[in-house]
Amino acid sequence: EIKAVLLEICEEVARRARTHNKVGRTISLGIGYSKDELGGGFHRSKTIELPTNITMDIYRCCLMLFNKFYSGQTVRSISVTLSNIQDDVNQQLSLFEVDNEKRRKLGFVMDGIRSKYGSKAILRAVSYTPAGTALHRAGLTGGHKS
Repeated sequence: EIKAVLLEICEEVARRARTHNKVGRTISLGIGYSKDELGGGFHRSKTIELPTNITMDIYRCCLMLFNKFYSGQTVRSISVTLSNIQDDVNQQLSLFEVDNEKRRKLGFVMDGIRSKYGSKAILRAVSYTPAGTALHRAGLTGGHKS
């Protein structure tokens, strides 16, 4: 369930970056543990070589941090941030990632569909599972029922 919510959060972070035509090199993941288990948690960051605003790039980095530092306790909060921000104007091409431009354009297309038809118009399959929260959050306004 944690990984499903993490993917949805990464999607939102990437969407916000694309909306402002920004990319980031430093991806941070914060996990807060339940107070019932003495609280705590961790906050870790990783700086990647090429700046990104692609959902799956951010998710893969967060997943790597999560798998490395998660201790198995009950999770109360999850945060994902993108920093070391740059303008999304100069895209460095990579010989090893041939579909990078397609994935980048796909993000903008998905954002356009959501902008035109609403946030529920196109969701990842994980959002329709019991662990998903995006479908429920789409019916809220500022965190409250509409």
